[in-house]
Amino acid sequence: MYTPEFNKPRVLSVSQLNFYIKSIIENDARLNFVFVTGEISNLTDHYRSGHIYLSIKDEKSVIRAVMFAGNARNLKFRPTDGMKVICRGRVAVYEPTGQYQLYIEDMQPDGTCLISLMWRN
Repeated sequence: MYTPEFNKPRVLSVSQLNFYIKSIIENDARLNFVFVTGEISNLTDHYRSGHIYLSIKDEKSVIRAVMFAGNARNLKFRPTDGMKVICRGRVAVYEPTGQYQLYIEDMQPDGTCLISLMWRN
């Protein structure tokens, strides 16, 4: 059945497209609570704000990530480039740039017990 509304191309602004993609990703329950393991790279520790910006990578891929000061204060170790870690967080879109990233709520060196990650906070 032909319905003009669905078959007619719609022109979106960049802001509208980013908003739409953000709403899809952030309403996916599977992406609101994830564990990700990988190696830290491109670590930037903003001492004034307390935020930590980094990438998490494996042999084939990389994802940008951020850990805000409120969560970073609870770390029991100092993250460094090259360190293997397990992160707990959520995937979301930073709408102004249209980039998706991992918003880290907790992180610990790989090899430590996951139980503590699950029950913290």
